[in-house]
Amino acid sequence: MSNINIRRDVKDSFYRYKMPRLVSKIEGKGNGIKTVISNMSDVARALSRPPSYPTKFFGIELGAQVKIEDKNDRYIVNGVHEADKLQSLLDVFITKFVLCASCKSPETDLVIKDGTILRQCMACGKRTEVDMRHRLSIYILKNPPPKVKKSGQHAAPDSSSAPHNGISDSKNPSDEDDDQDELTRQITNDAANLKIDDSDSDRWDIDADVSEEAVARRQRELAGSLTLDERDEFENDLDSKDPYDELGDFITEGSHSDKEIFAKSKDLGLSKKHRATIVIIQCLFTNKDILGQIQSHASLLRSFGDSEKHQKSILGGFERLLGETYPELMPRTSHIFKALYEEDIVDEDSFLVWSEKPSKKYTSRENSKKIHEYSEKFIQWLKEAEEDDSEEDSD
Repeated sequence: MSNINIRRDVKDSFYRYKMPRLVSKIEGKGNGIKTVISNMSDVARALSRPPSYPTKFFGIELGAQVKIEDKNDRYIVNGVHEADKLQSLLDVFITKFVLCASCKSPETDLVIKDGTILRQCMACGKRTEVDMRHRLSIYILKNPPPKVKKSGQHAAPDSSSAPHNGISDSKNPSDEDDDQDELTRQITNDAANLKIDDSDSDRWDIDADVSEEAVARRQRELAGSLTLDERDEFENDLDSKDPYDELGDFITEGSHSDKEIFAKSKDLGLSKKHRATIVIIQCLFTNKDILGQIQSHASLLRSFGDSEKHQKSILGGFERLLGETYPELMPRTSHIFKALYEEDIVDEDSFLVWSEKPSKKYTSRENSKKIHEYSEKFIQWLKEAEEDDSEEDSD
């Protein structure tokens, strides 16, 4: 069985991280025809992920039912699917749920914290969030990775253990490999003992409550604040198209007017959903003439509602835009926020509440702190205007 680079965009034949090429075969006839991935366990072991994750990912992306039989080591996708197509989809899975978003290393483990899925990188030590809008994220939250030592991932003290990410064994491993394994163990132990201070969490952060009810609530929020009945229906049919994904695809696939975007939102049942504004901001706004875009799309953003939740989501969407997508726009934060204020998209009270403390809900806390620093001029302007109004009223 031939091995290929985990990152297929890397053409270096000496690239360290390898995985087996997917092997599939077609079974059955008629309506019972299916594609069996015969070496899914080996591929998943190389990626340090449960084999159910890429299998479920295939089903979501292909709109097909899947059958996961861990005990029998059988992973099935209904219908006929070529191996090359599945291999390409696996590349997407690797990008979204394996590679470190910072250094692009595949040496990562999934960590679930406060209802958010993070990739803990063993190479650079950073934690980066996966795409929580993808329906596989909901599946992972419901089926978290086992908290056990993985023989195919992090090398155990026994020198016979397989190296990280399924790199093939050598009967006579070099001293360099031993040193690397020891370094990996040290990083892993340090990461396991790392204490994260959540004492400064605030009302903008996801509640740290880990009760069953709280976890269920956060899962509903991640899926777009659906009702309980909608949430149950959504979770029972993970192969259906997520409405937020549909809206995002609609916006990015072509040039649509604001009227068409809102009509599509209405068709998808999102016309009053505050989280829909986050999708619109991420998919519609760019780093070119951002102030002009705010002015031209102001009516669209206002159309979804002006409640406290809607305004928080709009601020969160722009915080993510500035912190993750276009960080070069951070120095213009005050100007951007002033435009949101002048266009009656976000009101004064919402800005002042937001300014009280940085949050890690929409971007990293470090980026959030930077955005707050860049917004100080605008926030101060708001406070001074509020003081002037108070003095006039007193007179």
